[in-house]
Formats: sequence, C-alpha cells, structure tokens
Amino acid sequence: MRLAKSVTLLFTIAFVTLNWAGAKENGDSFSGKWTLDKHSPRPGDAPNNLETKIKQDNSGLSMESTFQEPKNGVVPLLYLGIMAEKVWLSTDGQERESQIGPFTAKFKSTVDGNKLLTDWTAQIKDDQVQGHWVHTLSEDGKHMTLEIKESSTHTQHAETTLYFVRK
Repeated sequence: MRLAKSVTLLFTIAFVTLNWAGAKENGDSFSGKWTLDKHSPRPGDAPNNLETKIKQDNSGLSMESTFQEPKNGVVPLLYLGIMAEKVWLSTDGQERESQIGPFTAKFKSTVDGNKLLTDWTAQIKDDQVQGHWVHTLSEDGKHMTLEIKESSTHTQHAETTLYFVRK
C-alpha cells in the first residue's frame, strides 16, 4: 500500500513537472496560432482576418497563413511572404526559396534570442524587391511583433509593424 502511494506521488510529480516544462518551452517558441491583436494599432492596408500558424523545430519554421483576399486582388509588396499560404524558413542562415503566387522569393533567417530575423528578395518583372522582417516574441510568449521593411529598385519603400496575439 505504501509503495502504491509512493509510485502515485512520483507519477504525479513527474506529470506536473513535464507539463510545466512543456508550457515553458511553448512560451519560449514562436510555435502556435497567431492572430492580429485587435487592441493594438493596425495599418489600414493590413491583411484582414490574418491568422498565422507557426511550427518551429530544430530545422526551422513553417508558417501557414489564412487571410481575406484584398478586394482589388492585389497584395501590397510590403506583405509579400506574410500574405502567403505557406512559407518555410530555415533558422540557420541558409537561403530557402518559396513560390508565392507568380513570384519566387528567397528567404534567409536566423534566430537571436527572442527575435527571428529574416532578409528576403524577390524578382517581380524587371523589379528586384527586397525586405527585412523582425519577429519579436514577448517575454511571456503571448504576443509577437512583426516589423516589416520593403524596398524595390523602382524607389518604392514601405515599412509597418503588425502586432499579434497567441490564440
């Protein structure tokens, strides 16, 4: 009887410890379902109903997004890669290509603490477009900020910040 109580107590402690460790790991990870924070500033051209699912492992991140298509059917260059159904990013600085609509984009990402830094390029007709993203995870893991910069060889330049909350 005493052995049974000891085993039960041991399993209870192990279960609680593993659950706590798993929760901590999730809070330190970009993995999860993210939506635009309704309580934060939002640019007028931000994608409507943007929801992004991020899966992070040792080899990188996959990002799957859903959003409402723009009424005019044109995605602003600023959101190239953000308004994409699926993008895979390596987090070790290796370049990865993704097909986004008619464009081939190249992404190079690294993780620095709670930041995911990404440089990207895309060729659009005769215009080279380049951009930089900084995903920053909050200390509690419940919020994520995405700073976006984009410029093209035809002197277009845009910047914005999107604020996400973990769902």
